[in-house]
Amino acid sequence: MTKHKILWLAAMALVLWGISACTTQKNTWLTRTFHNTCAHYNGYFWGKLAFDDGMATLNQTHKDDYTDILPVYVYPDQSDAAAIYPDMNRAIQKADTMIQKHTITTKTKHEIPDAVHYIKYCYLLLAEANLYKNELLAASDALNYATKEYRKTNFKYEALVWQARTYDQLGSVSSAEEIVDLLKSGLLAGKVPKNIEPQVYAVAADWSMRIGQYPEVENQLEDAIRIEKDKKTKARYYFIIGQIEERGRDNKRAYNCYTQCLMLHPYNELDFEARIRRAVLYLGGAKENEKIKENLVKMLRPTKYIDDRDQIYYALAEIALKEGNEPLAVEDLHKSIHASTTNKVQKGISYLALGNIEFDHEKYRAAKKYYDSTMTVLPKKYRGRDSILAKRDNLDKLVRYMDVIVQQDSLQKIAGLGQKGAEKYVDSLITAQKNKEEKEKIAAREAAEANQNGNAPVAGVSNGKWYFYNPSQVSQGINDFTQKWGNRPLEDNWRRSHKIPNASAADNESEALSGNDSTKKATASKKDSTRSKYNAGNYMKNVPFTDDQMKASNDSLIEAYYNVGFIYQEYIKNYPKAEEDFEEMLTRFPDNKYKLIVYYQLYEMYTQSGNAARADYYKNILLTKYPDTEYALLIKDPEKYRQQQEASRQEILKIYATTLASYDAANYAEVLNNCSQVDSLYPKNPEAPKFAFMEAGAIGHMQGMEAYKNALEKVVIKYPKDTIKIVAQSIIDYLNKESKGTVSAPPPKDTVVYSKDQDTVYYYVLAIDNSQSSKVNGVRNGLTDMNTKIYTQANLTMENIFLNKNQQMLVVHKFPTAANAKDYYSYINTSPDLLKALPAATYQAFYISDKNFQILFKHGKTEEYMKFFNDNLK
Repeated sequence: MTKHKILWLAAMALVLWGISACTTQKNTWLTRTFHNTCAHYNGYFWGKLAFDDGMATLNQTHKDDYTDILPVYVYPDQSDAAAIYPDMNRAIQKADTMIQKHTITTKTKHEIPDAVHYIKYCYLLLAEANLYKNELLAASDALNYATKEYRKTNFKYEALVWQARTYDQLGSVSSAEEIVDLLKSGLLAGKVPKNIEPQVYAVAADWSMRIGQYPEVENQLEDAIRIEKDKKTKARYYFIIGQIEERGRDNKRAYNCYTQCLMLHPYNELDFEARIRRAVLYLGGAKENEKIKENLVKMLRPTKYIDDRDQIYYALAEIALKEGNEPLAVEDLHKSIHASTTNKVQKGISYLALGNIEFDHEKYRAAKKYYDSTMTVLPKKYRGRDSILAKRDNLDKLVRYMDVIVQQDSLQKIAGLGQKGAEKYVDSLITAQKNKEEKEKIAAREAAEANQNGNAPVAGVSNGKWYFYNPSQVSQGINDFTQKWGNRPLEDNWRRSHKIPNASAADNESEALSGNDSTKKATASKKDSTRSKYNAGNYMKNVPFTDDQMKASNDSLIEAYYNVGFIYQEYIKNYPKAEEDFEEMLTRFPDNKYKLIVYYQLYEMYTQSGNAARADYYKNILLTKYPDTEYALLIKDPEKYRQQQEASRQEILKIYATTLASYDAANYAEVLNNCSQVDSLYPKNPEAPKFAFMEAGAIGHMQGMEAYKNALEKVVIKYPKDTIKIVAQSIIDYLNKESKGTVSAPPPKDTVVYSKDQDTVYYYVLAIDNSQSSKVNGVRNGLTDMNTKIYTQANLTMENIFLNKNQQMLVVHKFPTAANAKDYYSYINTSPDLLKALPAATYQAFYISDKNFQILFKHGKTEEYMKFFNDNLK
């Protein structure tokens, strides 16, 4: 045989070998080796390289939110996603191609597990890339297949880690819990590979964080730190533990954790945040603290920290507060606001700190302005924003009612001058206003002349200080802008969005008393002499000269005094201020309609503050002059009072059912009569918030939109801790968002259109037939226990609301996303013992957005929503 023939035969053999190795339906050493080599080097290697590039891009572009506890894992948000899509798509393409071309199967096309070693890693890569693309269902499908097909190998534990991460991202906490428990069992049994153990602890920590079990998060991360080899990852874990300890008020341990984080040389952003956190805690020795301050001052120099100067000034302000130097702290906080460039959250936090300082000094008007600025810049997702908003709104109401008192006192003082004296006084005010405006015109003219001569002062400079270097002027400017335009983004044509008014009962009352009706102003002619600021009649018309006008003014004062005192007592918890306000109210108006409840509130506050003399004074008034009132009984025999209240409950429920039927029949006069009767016979009854809300609806139908909003505002103020407040406030917000004068009275009950739009608040609802009323408390206790065990620190609360005469609702609130609410719904469905006391036909369970909850509550029927729920959300 010649040499050429030998070579030809060898070449043919190689070709035949290659052809035979290409088949995916033969499980031989040859085919396994060929396909494994191709899957590894032709696909997986390059796909993993693309995935790693995408992760590197994510780590460079992603900005963590350090105002909240950092998540265990970094996932892309909308701003990050576009940057990593090309790399993740390439990884998916490579992995999918290898799976399609190099999976060895049986003749029935079923994969032979682990015949090709790298195929399982291609499935994992496929899932990982889809997870970071937020293609969560695709990731879950790949992982479900991998864990099932490779269940007899140790690879399943790595796949289970990623499956738990995927379920967590999906918001399916209950499904993630099952996998986390399985992984923990594998750890205890020693079955989890050593290189996967840190990932198991990390995913367990991630799951615990999502359900609010922060002590468990800390324990899991400490276990992960012991065996984690990557220093950057360990630094992040230390930082998270520090945040948890700081929130738990163990500042010393938090300080040590931040120190450990810094010792591991984390990436720049985390390094800076750890330094700032450690500085704010200020728990080192004297020398160490002084060194920390020096380092912060050095960081203020024009260096890489130019965009972080706002945080540095804030840290210095916190240190100044700890040292008792409040003036320096205020100065540094203003510097922090001025130094802000891109970090709106820090700007909001600095405004908030200034507001808190003013609040602590009882300077509530100034505090409100700072809280206004805080809400202007803080993002909606900021943790604790709702409590800041509530505080701001409470101060807003307080200031508005205080303004009513000032205004009515001024008007009554003018009335006391008599008709001629009042006219003379008003003429002097108009003259003073004219003189002031004339001086301003002269100053403006002189400034213009100076400008023409080249000697104009620099625009915005006051007392040698440029406007934007004056934090108080900047703050005032922001407040003025927000009050007029709302929170507008910086963009073209920003004026074109509709202005959202900020209405309240006090606002409406002030406008009515002062004659500043904004709607009329918008339509009135500028030439109308009665609207002229120089027209004395425009001022005189609000002065209460007649007895009826004086009575209306006094009624406004009584309402304002009561609401100011109530806000001090219930919201601000400033009992001395509340006592002072109520005392003044009783002095000026001893026979006002609120006197009995004010006597009792003063008795309670003086008792709590230890002022026995004043407490006895008001107690004796109630016991001697009003012995048959509920307030006297509540003082004399609280237990008997509670028994009477319980005995009255069934009667109240009967009246409620009757009143609800009257409302459904549009018999609004009967509704108002029943509500008044209940308020008189059973004040402070547990169903009072529901009666008040129904009364507001009846008032709206009978008296119009402004009366409806005023009535809702009173519901919000009077029942701040009841779920009905959420419904009432939501309706107020909705009405305020509509264009002025275009919203009709409450929508007809037969008009039901539910929305598929995403919302920021969701509820879980159990609508239970009233025939099962005796079992409601048991169900409620079961849900409360579940919330305590499974949803610890998730801030879930529960309320009982009557939907109609046949149904009541247990409402669990509030969930930030539909996924969270759906997971809660699913968890209860898979725990039959929770609802076993209720026959299946006697209740309906669902989750619902805040917007749809308002519609459901006003409509009063669940049938339409259940159809919507089953078709779209279940």
